[in-house]
Amino acid sequence: MSPVDLSTSARPADRDRLDVRALAGGAAAGAEVLGEHRAVLGERPVWDDRDGTLVWVDIDGRAVHRWAGGDPARDAVLSATSPVSVAWPAASGGLLLATADGLAVHDGTRLGPATRPEGMPADYRFNDGGCDPAGRFWVATQPRDGSAGAGVVHRVVAGAGGLEVTTPITGVGLGNGIVWSPDGATMYLTDTDAKVLYRLPYDVATGTAGEPEPFLAFAEDGPGPDGTAVDADGGLWVGVYGGGCVLRFAADGTPAGAWSVPAPQVTCPGFGPAGSGDLYVTTASSGGSGTGGDALPGPSSEEDRLGGAVVRLRVDVDGLPVTEFADA
Repeated sequence: MSPVDLSTSARPADRDRLDVRALAGGAAAGAEVLGEHRAVLGERPVWDDRDGTLVWVDIDGRAVHRWAGGDPARDAVLSATSPVSVAWPAASGGLLLATADGLAVHDGTRLGPATRPEGMPADYRFNDGGCDPAGRFWVATQPRDGSAGAGVVHRVVAGAGGLEVTTPITGVGLGNGIVWSPDGATMYLTDTDAKVLYRLPYDVATGTAGEPEPFLAFAEDGPGPDGTAVDADGGLWVGVYGGGCVLRFAADGTPAGAWSVPAPQVTCPGFGPAGSGDLYVTTASSGGSGTGGDALPGPSSEEDRLGGAVVRLRVDVDGLPVTEFADA
């Protein structure tokens, strides 16, 4: 089957693009800054139910953080030899890491053999990713300097001889926000460069994505959408890079809430354990390679100080259970 080419997909008209500033007006306050650690480029918080830890990465800091009980004071840090963009729970008991050196499973003691997709440019790294409901891992690529480029989305499965990588989606300027609806029938994919969130029909049985259509689009002269999460009601939560907020949209695209984050470069939301009411949000410092968002003018000294922090929001809905990478 030929890859889906996102670059040839429909682009929304200017009149259909959303003004983030208007949506964020009156955003709920109350974000709790967790701990003193500041990442260079924080990304993709994932709650690991196996041992009750919050897993998140500092891409440019080359570190995987594991906070026992979501407590920053109980941090176990795993250092990587190259930028690490995602750390995802694996059924074998470890974590699947997407590093610039390649994809590999860390079993808690050592990192297994790395697989780097054939043809992936030397100056590219992985960006956001996640598992579909069947345990296939999907992950985007981008230039290491954070600029937009000829990115793709890879699909990764565990085979008898190791990790097997295919490339179902091409033509992605800067891929982010790869998540699925509660029934698995819709895949969401963000192109931060185009400032468009796409939805694609998805066949869980075959791991196949169909033709994308624009679902949400942000104004081209404003902040851009970054990482996303889906809640149990099908709502889509969007981190706004350069906007200092997280937005929620109902499954039909209707705006359904905004939450303020005390750092402008918001990268990704992720839910805590069921029933906790916790939504964790990663951010980037002003020195991170970033994801191509256009920041709002003049961050304050307080915002500079909090750039790279992980914050916690209190919300009234649960996230979806995290599907482990199916390597066992």
